[in-house]
Amino acid sequence: MIGGEAIIKITDACIFQGLTAVLQDVTFTIDKDEFVFLIGRTGSGKSSLLKTMYADLPFKMGQGEIVGYQLEKLKKKDVPYLRRKLGIVFQDFQLFPDRTVAENLFFVMKATGWKDKAKMKNRMMEVLLKVGLGDAATKMPHQLSGGEQQRVVIARALINQPSILLADEPTGNLDPDVADGIFKLFQEINNEGTAILMATHNHDLLRKYPYRVLKCERGQLLDSKTSDITINTSF
Repeated sequence: MIGGEAIIKITDACIFQGLTAVLQDVTFTIDKDEFVFLIGRTGSGKSSLLKTMYADLPFKMGQGEIVGYQLEKLKKKDVPYLRRKLGIVFQDFQLFPDRTVAENLFFVMKATGWKDKAKMKNRMMEVLLKVGLGDAATKMPHQLSGGEQQRVVIARALINQPSILLADEPTGNLDPDVADGIFKLFQEINNEGTAILMATHNHDLLRKYPYRVLKCERGQLLDSKTSDITINTSF
């Protein structure tokens, strides 16, 4: 496992999208319980960085450790085990439209090794209550608002009690009031001990909440711990 309190440690990495290196010399750590924003213009490498961390893109150069797994040595058979320790939140939800909320959550649970139906049902209700959707188990995704669907996605990400949530523009398609509620839910999750890495274009969040910022810019990853990062409308 990673030493100290760091649950992500990336050193001298290059992040690729296909054959193109979109970020070079990437070095950063994220500690247990930390909340970090990831910003940058469209195409600057934010999503590619997140996808590399959950092994949707290959880790080709450098050293990387996340929740105890070395990315440069990760075997295909180990990817599901890595993802059990991560929570992944997508902007476009990626819910099965022809399955109920409960069935969407059960699908993930079965895919990650759950077998006891009673425990599955109990955990499903726990995470739905956590995100404020205790009465949504039997509903279809199309019966929910965009904000409610995003809460289901967050519930799905919490199923296996992850050490960190990787969130790619989780409020990007939501109106400001709904986005604020979703962000406050992320804060609650973070306050209970789960680290958060959130890619966002939401300038209001960045100005309102003084969390650490990682910025993808001109092929580099800047860190507000070591660099002056201006929050403006250039991303």
